[in-house]
Amino acid sequence: MAIVKFVTAGCPMNNIFGYVTRDEATERKLIDGLNCSPETALEEFRFVKGQYGKNDGRSYYHIIQSFAPDDKLSVETAHEIGMRLAEYFPDYQVLVATHDNTKCLQYEFCQGYFLPKLYIFSVHYS
Repeated sequence: MAIVKFVTAGCPMNNIFGYVTRDEATERKLIDGLNCSPETALEEFRFVKGQYGKNDGRSYYHIIQSFAPDDKLSVETAHEIGMRLAEYFPDYQVLVATHDNTKCLQYEFCQGYFLPKLYIFSVHYS
């Protein structure tokens, strides 16, 4: 049976992104982003947060879903489940990394706290 854990987002983004994407926990192909690139997600999350003039406080939500060994999921299926969850938040930045370094598969899900702003420029003629 799978369990879902909501982790208190108390550490800085650079720590959590480093932890979630560490090489010993996942293969590079098991890291994907929604509205962000896995390679530059940290910078992208920071940029969006900066658009709101925020330098401290909550920056992201951290969710972990772990699967029991008897769930008999492939790593790819576990990752697909994480990406499908991300699709429920289509306007946010989401990083999904699936870990296969323990007996229980799990994916870690980091969702940005802020919506990326859309800037509309208008030209006024006199």
